[in-house]
Amino acid sequence: MLNKKLILVPILAVMLSGCGTPTVKMPTIVPVKPNGFDAKTEAGSLWKTSDGGQTFQVKSQVDEKTRISNADILSITYHPKVPATIYVSSVDSGIFKTTDGGEKWVPVVFPPKRIYSFLLDRNDPDNRMFASGVLNGWAKIFRTDDGGKNWKEVYTEPGQGTVVTALAEHPHDTNVIFAGTSAGTVVKSTDGGATWRNIGNGVRGVAADFVFDSVKPMSMYLLMYDTETYYSADGGANWTDWSTERQQDSQSDKKGVVRGVALSQGVMSISADPFHSGVIYAGTKSGLFRSSDYGKYWTEFNIIESAKTYPIRSISVNPKDPKEFVFVAGRALYKTFNDGATWATVGLNVDRDASFVSYDPFDSKYLFLGLRKFTK
Repeated sequence: MLNKKLILVPILAVMLSGCGTPTVKMPTIVPVKPNGFDAKTEAGSLWKTSDGGQTFQVKSQVDEKTRISNADILSITYHPKVPATIYVSSVDSGIFKTTDGGEKWVPVVFPPKRIYSFLLDRNDPDNRMFASGVLNGWAKIFRTDDGGKNWKEVYTEPGQGTVVTALAEHPHDTNVIFAGTSAGTVVKSTDGGATWRNIGNGVRGVAADFVFDSVKPMSMYLLMYDTETYYSADGGANWTDWSTERQQDSQSDKKGVVRGVALSQGVMSISADPFHSGVIYAGTKSGLFRSSDYGKYWTEFNIIESAKTYPIRSISVNPKDPKEFVFVAGRALYKTFNDGATWATVGLNVDRDASFVSYDPFDSKYLFLGLRKFTK
């Protein structure tokens, strides 16, 4: 058990692991110790806190002999209707499901072992899922309609050497699916993946994540990994990178006008405010930022200085209280209860960097944390 107390101190949001042919990598077999978990000697890919982040326990057990110990965790997805039912996807060890909040995990069969993105249908979460992977050298999106017993291809890249790095389902229409690739292609389906059309004109980079505005159904954001974010006000039909408008502002602004900064590189993660339209957070290679105008201008948080030396790979906002949010950088967790005025921090005695942190939407005292080995 990680048992380092959070310390309140004054103020001071993955992607590619290669695009080649997938290799099968099963979870590492680790003997289960009768006396619980010891973070110094026992590896674990998934961790959970039940006290808001003060202490963490490893939650990686599959059965009495098997644990998800060395899997590089890619994402976590919560069942929208049933508490404690959660899915996690790993880069090359498969998809796993728990129905008891992480105490036991069950593998979900998926054709490729190398996975790049995963989503759970909100209307039919027990049966319909989407996942992307590489099969025989070709990047594909698969869909299951029976809880993972059978999968069918619904999208294939035209050539080898790229991967589908991002998948998302529209929050108000589960037949609308968005996908992005490592080559910067962005596509949209309005019929549950049966057909697709290109919506990526004007974007550049590796598509890493889609995030949706909490109030306006047609407003959404696209993160291009390690570069910048794009904004769409029309469901992805058109994307704005704001650079032209910022240039116009600079030419027309009177002396002394301060609008904030532009984020045009180094963005690693994004998260939308669950209550306020146009508010979005960005984790970069050197700090944490927030925009209140759909990503046009950004204000930097005065976080702990040492956290700026590590990429902020994940940000999560408390779904009950927007003034409380967390982020992970390196092997540490940072949390604010007062909109960034002060920060609590806990070191994570783990064997890899944290790849994501996420509030449980049913009970915010629970947070899950996943680990992944990142290449520089």
